[in-house]
Amino acid sequence: MKAVLEFLTKDEVERIHEASVRILEETGIRVYSAQVRKLLADHGASAKDLIVKIPKGLVEDAITKIRQDVTLAAPDPAYDLRLPSDDSPFVATSGYSPFVTDYETGNTRGSTTSDLAAFAIVSDYLDAVDYFWPIVFPTEVPPVLQEFEALAVSLKHTRKHIQCSCSSTRTAHWQIELASAIVGGKEELKKRPIFSATNAPIAPLTFEKEACEAMVMLASAGIPLVPMTMVLASTTAPATVAGTLAMANAEELACLVIIKCANPDAPVIYASEASVAHKITGKFNYDSPEYPLLSAGCAQLARFYNMPSMVGDVPLEVMPGDLLSLERNVLRVVLAFLTRTDLSAFLGSVDLASSASLAQLVVDAEACEHARAYLRSFDLSEDTLALDIIAKVGPGGHFLGQAHTKNHFRREIWTRGLDEFFILDRSSENSIPERAVAKVKEILSSCKSTVKFDLAETVEEVARDAREDLWQADGWSFQSEAFS
Repeated sequence: MKAVLEFLTKDEVERIHEASVRILEETGIRVYSAQVRKLLADHGASAKDLIVKIPKGLVEDAITKIRQDVTLAAPDPAYDLRLPSDDSPFVATSGYSPFVTDYETGNTRGSTTSDLAAFAIVSDYLDAVDYFWPIVFPTEVPPVLQEFEALAVSLKHTRKHIQCSCSSTRTAHWQIELASAIVGGKEELKKRPIFSATNAPIAPLTFEKEACEAMVMLASAGIPLVPMTMVLASTTAPATVAGTLAMANAEELACLVIIKCANPDAPVIYASEASVAHKITGKFNYDSPEYPLLSAGCAQLARFYNMPSMVGDVPLEVMPGDLLSLERNVLRVVLAFLTRTDLSAFLGSVDLASSASLAQLVVDAEACEHARAYLRSFDLSEDTLALDIIAKVGPGGHFLGQAHTKNHFRREIWTRGLDEFFILDRSSENSIPERAVAKVKEILSSCKSTVKFDLAETVEEVARDAREDLWQADGWSFQSEAFS
């Protein structure tokens, strides 16, 4: 027995799937890369100008190649993650933010490489953080270097799997080179991919040249891909929940087809940030009641395809000042986790992911630890039904003195109170924000880097070549074997 948030019936899941297939077959996708258009055409799609129409058979063939069991390897194998997850999703920081809330001054400023290193160190320390998404940009370096530097900095400061963004073939090439140098070569990287990559189509149904070519290059190298649909109801998707789900799913299936055409064995994770547009600003509306329902629907579609998923992130916008507000954050986490997604990335994010906070990261991790109480599985057996014990006690009795109660209550009954913190200092009389800041300072002062092995020299050897090459971005050209 375990709680699951389900939004769609089996018939509704199948109808949305069929609608998505029709979108790809009849409407098609806009692909700005001639190489990717050719790749799809060579596998049976029809391409005219920039529009590629994907036949149902090609979609179904890609679905048969889905890998349900995926390993997100880590530089330290003790932190490897195996999907699908069990009771609780694997949780990471959010990404990418160009600003950071300084934990000492409270001011918001541009994020730097040292901020990213600090986030990696704190995330490495916190057991609640299962993998690391470079949460802030190193904004002091040129934009063409930022995605590569994010991976390089992270590898020097965390032992955990890293999920980063990749929007160009230049960056993809050097991210692969860097990870290969660490694990011992490209073939070893296919066995132990120590990073995965997010890559998003432009809603609706549009694929930028560099981004989709990078996706193909990463797929060819065996890097797990996390293509994320970000459709918004009423702006980049229809103003209906059903239409938005069909659009979101169509984008996911289009990504799946591209990836499987490049490498049939490439790991793919179904990722969705499908939401509704705020009625005034047009921005993502994470507070809308439709958002968790769309997330639950996408999680069900992922399970329909036997595909690992990353849906339903949890932006906990307000630093809780008391236990009541902490409890609200815990319940928001619970609602998202009950979609039974495999991955979730939201820790430390503020201001709709435009900024990040180390103190928020600590408190969000605290909320996750409490939320796991709602996600446990419970046995249903003759022993747990306890009919013999119920008969023994009888009407009007009590169960306190029964051996059955002693044997089961610690596992079945959550005995920890909300004020019995997992991470924050329980003995302190300071406020929750003050305890969070104190915890950040404690971690950073005692763990300058918690990485147990020295990767810095290897990282820097590759980084020197990468920086020199990426600086020449305007004239840079790289052909992937997948296009030959």
